[in-house]
Amino acid sequence: MTAFSGQPVTLDPLPSKRRVVVRSTVRSDAFKTSLETRAPELAIESCLSHDDVRSQVQGPEPVDLIVWRANDGAADPLEELPASFGSSTNPPIVLMVDRYDAALVSRAMARGVTALVGRTMSADMVLCVLRLVLAGGTYFPCEPAWFAPAVAPEIAPTQGLRRGALGLTPRQLDVLGYICQGMSNKIIARALGMRETTVKAHVMQIMRRLNAENRTQVALRVSQMGFLGPASAKN
Repeated sequence: MTAFSGQPVTLDPLPSKRRVVVRSTVRSDAFKTSLETRAPELAIESCLSHDDVRSQVQGPEPVDLIVWRANDGAADPLEELPASFGSSTNPPIVLMVDRYDAALVSRAMARGVTALVGRTMSADMVLCVLRLVLAGGTYFPCEPAWFAPAVAPEIAPTQGLRRGALGLTPRQLDVLGYICQGMSNKIIARALGMRETTVKAHVMQIMRRLNAENRTQVALRVSQMGFLGPASAKN
């Protein structure tokens, strides 16, 4: 026979869902449905306008993430992105666009966008980016063609950031390539088979060499200098 103590049983509260506000331009949103199907831990809310997003951010319940889907065919997606949503602590923003290039990525980083994704990206990949951002990370695409010498032939070799330039070692250039992709120190360490403390030391040295205060400034400055990736750079 089982005996009961008569003491009240305290159950652990169910984990609350992470609140994600999606700014969409259509009422029937397959993107929202896709996220809800794949990520039950997320509470997805669609908004059709800037004012709707602002009201959600200013509401009593905190918003964990904003996915700002740019208008189809927008010439400059950043022009329609508000500088602020009227809250003292704006949630991180994932910007979704039709197309992107190195200039848009650099401007998005400078604008404070946390991640940038393309509409052609698979739903599973987009979800990986959202989870990365919710965990405190950032994501920005990087295309090999952006670092090819032929992209900017008018830049003199001494102006480009190549092996040995600014005192950066080949290993630091490898780290720099991952910084430009928005990767964290932990991810860089895994990719390069290094200790995270070693990666951190390389990042600090890169920032000193480029006279940058943070990783965003590093990415902006090397893009302006015609950075050549480690794979294509030559001594």
